[in-house]
Formats: sequence, C-alpha cells, structure tokens
Amino acid sequence: MPTPKSLLGKVHTRKNLEMAWKEVSRFARLDSHGMSDQTIKDFSLGLKANLDFIRTELIKGDYNFGLLRGATIKKKGGKKRPLRIADIRDRVVQRAIARILEKDLGQKFGLNNPASYAYIKKKSTKSAIKKMLELHQSGYSVILEADIIDFFGTVDTNKLLNEMVFQNLSDESLNQLIEKVFKMEVGNKDMMPEEDWELYPESAGGLPQGGYLSPLFSNIYLSDFDHSMIKNRYKLIRYADDFIVMCKTIEEAEDAYTLTRYLLEDKLGLKMHTRDDIDKKARTRIVKITQTSIQFLGIQFNGVRIWPDSEKRKKLSEKLSKVSSSSKNVIDLLTRMRNLIEGWIAAYGFTDLPVNYIKAIDNEVNIILGHSLKKFGWKLKSGFLSELQRENSGVNPISWYLSKIRINYKEDDRDIFSKYWSP
Repeated sequence: MPTPKSLLGKVHTRKNLEMAWKEVSRFARLDSHGMSDQTIKDFSLGLKANLDFIRTELIKGDYNFGLLRGATIKKKGGKKRPLRIADIRDRVVQRAIARILEKDLGQKFGLNNPASYAYIKKKSTKSAIKKMLELHQSGYSVILEADIIDFFGTVDTNKLLNEMVFQNLSDESLNQLIEKVFKMEVGNKDMMPEEDWELYPESAGGLPQGGYLSPLFSNIYLSDFDHSMIKNRYKLIRYADDFIVMCKTIEEAEDAYTLTRYLLEDKLGLKMHTRDDIDKKARTRIVKITQTSIQFLGIQFNGVRIWPDSEKRKKLSEKLSKVSSSSKNVIDLLTRMRNLIEGWIAAYGFTDLPVNYIKAIDNEVNIILGHSLKKFGWKLKSGFLSELQRENSGVNPISWYLSKIRINYKEDDRDIFSKYWSP
C-alpha cells in the first residue's frame, strides 16, 4: 500500500480525485465517452461510487486502464489527426496523475519559462499572441515560422520516461502506472474506415493526442529546447509543438533556424520541415512581417492587423450547423448556441473583428437559429427571426459578447491589441 506522502499516495487522495474530475468534466460534452458506453453524464450520476472505485483500485495497486476509442479530426489541408480517447474513469486517473506531476516536475524542468505558453497556468494563446505583438513593436519584424513533423507521434518515449521523467521524480511509486498509460491500445480499429488504419499502428509510440498526461509531457520533452533558445537570447514563443522565433534581422533568423534544427533533430530526435521542402504547405520559413503574413495559433498577422484564420471562421459555421441539427429541444439549442458563440469570441475577441465581419456572423446565427426554432414550433414572420424573437431567445448579438469580453481586458492588453485593429 502506498504511503500518504508518496506520489501515488498523493494521487489517490479524495481531494485530488475530485479536483481531477472537475477539470476533466468542465469543458467536456455530457455525451463524451471512450470505448465503454459510460458518458460524462453517466459518471457524474454515480460520482461518489465511481471515485470510490478508482481510489480503491489505486490503493491496492490494481488499477488497469481500458482500451482507447480511436477517432480522427481533419486538419488544415485535409489531413487527418488521430485521437485516442480514454474512458471517463481513465481520464480522471490520468488527470489526477498530471496534477501531482505538475507540482513535482514543474520547477525541476522550468516549465513556466518565458518561451512556453501551452498548458501553463495564467498563460494562453492570447498570451502568446500578446508577446508576439510586444516584440514586433520593439523592432522584431523578422520571423522564423517553424513546423515539427508529427511531434506527438514521434516523441521518443523511452528518452522521455527513463531519461527525463523517472530520473526526476521524488519516488518510484507512480512509475508503473505511468508506463501503463503508454501501453493503452485502440480498441475500435476494426470499426474504422480502412484508410484510417495506418493512423493507428500497432506499436504507436509517441504521446497519445487527447491524453491527459500528454500536455505536461510535451512541455517536459521540449523544456531543454526552450532553455537553450533562451540562453542564446532568441525570442522563442512556443505553444506545445507550434512555435515562432522573433528576430530583428534575416541573419539572426538564419542562425536561429540552424540552432533550432540542431536542438530538435540532433538532440531530441524530432524532424522539422526544412525550408526547401517541396511541400509548399510546410510552414518552416523566414519572413519579413512587413512583406507577408504568418499564421500562428489560428491567428493571421501581417504587421498591421491580427485576425482569425479563415479555417477558424469556417469551423464556427460548421459547429453552428451541428448544434442546430443535433439539439434535442429549445433549451438545449439555446444553451449550446450561447456557449459556442461565447467560447469563439473569448478565443478570438482580442483580434481585429470589424463591424461587417461581426454582422456576417450575426446574420448566419439568425438564419441557423431561426431555422432551428421553427422546427421546435416558433412562428417566424417572413421566415426570418425578428429582433424581438432574437432578444427573447437569449442568444445576444455578437457585438454584445464581444463588448463583454473586451471590457474585462487589462489596460495593457487593450493597448497592445487595439494597435492592430481596424480604425
């Protein structure tokens, strides 16, 4: 039995498991599930019994992870990204482990460093973009825009676990449980389209995308890269495996490119798209921001404006349509519609969103919302949602959500971002 002060003892405390559950369930859909039929909603209905079961198994040292549910999402350019989705109870255990490891390893690896912005408390994509703009205003107008090929799939897990993680843990009580996470297998491969089979090789390796340990371990794996770039005085901005290096001259960017390839390829065994790749979609390049725009973390930047990438706008439309077609009743529809719009504006409200851009989104919402409410028995004049009906729906105009988000910005945030908004 693990001692209370051991890492495993800290993982299975009632408080830690409850916090892990809250973090897992906070943004997940109620029908989210792994290979089993148990959803977030099902787990919540028997919450105490489910957490008691997990805790008992962890204390006995008998906890075993189930099979993963494989699913793919489309990336920009039509490529598919394989996800490995765990059962709810396995997600809770992984998040419980991650919570303890963040405290045990965070300081040792210097994860909250000036270059890293993903999965760090009080940091976000907005923080990374803000840093980019601050540097741009300070004369850093040449950008090395880089791309690691299949980062999560090519991480050397033996190096990660045996040379980085296990050597730095305060005890070995979690080692076996962590190893089990990396041995989890996809259980529904035979139910996938044949063309997706190659996305789930038998000996997958790497970090499972969608896993609750992967964010922490990705930062640990790239921590030496962060600190080496900082030591050499390069302005690295990294969000997981996406990164740029802000420079003042082409020569500085060339040197940064050489060092980046050495650190990532020679020392970590990763592979970058090179600048002379035939694939023109590869994003490894050096650009003068005054001459061309870059795409970073879903944001386009040309030195004058920042705005959401067209793919993010397209995905909003797709999600609005999906909410419309899958909502079970009026309350479900309106709640999900509000949450979707609020989430999108929260993510991109700091960018340049001109009046006509906002009106276009609002018109689309009106059409989709009106069509959906009509199905639920609302009568629409001339087939369109009136201003009063829109008001009664509780789904406010997009400009309202935007004002609500921006009014809470800190003064220095507003000063920096507003310089890149249209007059």
